[in-house]
Amino acid sequence: MSFLVLAATAAISASAVPHAAPAHSLEVQHRGAAYTVDYVTRVETRAKAIGISPPARTSSRRCILTAQVSVERRIQPAGGARAIATVLPGTRTFTQSQPGDCRHDDRQRGEFVAGKADAISDHVRELASADHHDTLAAIDAARDFAAN
Repeated sequence: MSFLVLAATAAISASAVPHAAPAHSLEVQHRGAAYTVDYVTRVETRAKAIGISPPARTSSRRCILTAQVSVERRIQPAGGARAIATVLPGTRTFTQSQPGDCRHDDRQRGEFVAGKADAISDHVRELASADHHDTLAAIDAARDFAAN
């Protein structure tokens, strides 16, 4: 069996995963083969309104925005075979509070995530630098599985 067969059986199909540009990419040479390793972020946002807004009084309504960031590693062989994808442990959560009700305002969620872009990039780079040995182990495991 070849690595291609293993990649085809272990890969996540492109329709199951939303297309996103990699936040961090690197080239890995391992046992004479070249691989591209992409780290793709997935951001889930939530908005929750707290407090009250009585008609004849000052509002105490606040919006709590939360963004939960997870990172997926995709190992792509140089031959163009399907990637082996794994969601890495270590999600990171960002929270922000602001006045008003924002439960139905996607623009505020987008601005919130855009404002955290540097922190999200730092998180991805941290996970990628700590993931090198696990990446090599995943490549070895895939090769061993394909050989059997």
